[in-house]
Amino acid sequence: MSAPLPQLSTLTFVGFQLTAAVEIELQGNLTFFEVYRAIEQGTLLDEVARVAPGACDFSIYPPGGEQRAGLHEALRRAAGGIEGRERRKVGLISSGVHLVLALILEAIQQCYWIAPRVNLQDAPAVQ
Repeated sequence: MSAPLPQLSTLTFVGFQLTAAVEIELQGNLTFFEVYRAIEQGTLLDEVARVAPGACDFSIYPPGGEQRAGLHEALRRAAGGIEGRERRKVGLISSGVHLVLALILEAIQQCYWIAPRVNLQDAPAVQ
């Protein structure tokens, strides 16, 4: 059984954190293989934190949390159409961090996310 999908804000938050990490000098990078393996194992955020120590704060998505599981599910689905065809599909040759960003964009484009729940009492009145 697959995990529930993440909220759109989870995908964009992780994307913004990765964008910030790219801005600093990374202490390493991930291979494509490491990215796909980490997605399957549910450890992608840990792997990113390893190569970009201090650059990303993923503490709001703790291991075992619903949104972390949903993130991995969305990226797993997105990877299905890209894995093995990274150069042709997203123009990447070797950067795993950039691959994660591309997978996030693909997950958003393919709607592998759920809309946040809106409390109708807090929503603005329609005029």
